[in-house]
Amino acid sequence: MSSDSAEYADARWAELQRQNDLDWDLDAITDRREAIAFLQRFENRLCIYSGYVEKLYSNYSLVVPEEDHGFITILPDEQAWHDTFQNIPADAVEPTGIHILPGETMGYHGLYLKIPGDHPLAASRELPFQDGLKLLIQRYQARGESFLPVLIKGDLREYEARMPSLHLHRIDAAKLGTLSQLELNAIKAVIADHLIGLFRRG
Repeated sequence: MSSDSAEYADARWAELQRQNDLDWDLDAITDRREAIAFLQRFENRLCIYSGYVEKLYSNYSLVVPEEDHGFITILPDEQAWHDTFQNIPADAVEPTGIHILPGETMGYHGLYLKIPGDHPLAASRELPFQDGLKLLIQRYQARGESFLPVLIKGDLREYEARMPSLHLHRIDAAKLGTLSQLELNAIKAVIADHLIGLFRRG
């Protein structure tokens, strides 16, 4: 890599670190330590999307401040260029209404998914992670779509009884028209790999 290219790359990473799209505020969370521990279960298990740079990161670190305040910073691995996907427009990333919950919110162990009903009047369902994931994959396949969950800033929240939860967004592959089929397949593959990892641990 030439010195000009290296300087450009360094400048771009410095710019990324200055913006706050990857800084997650925990001030609204009652039990900060519990929320951090919950989020760390998903480190490199769910891809992170930044609308600021229109990139999807599948390889990153969670930087937790030692103090009892401040932001969690998501730091992409700058060496893992093959795990970073560019030109993902913000309108291709949509909220799903799906939440990942600690089973303790319902008196169980492991992870659970709270899944909205098929239509606005249908009740939501709370299922063990593996069962919920199978349901979601089938539901999206029935629509001719892929279930491609990602996280964005603000997805770490509190659920009932002040338990942490993660709201899932998803990538709508139909809105990725500027990407090649090869790039789209790579995104689907890395998200699938992450979901398999979560499935085995769920």
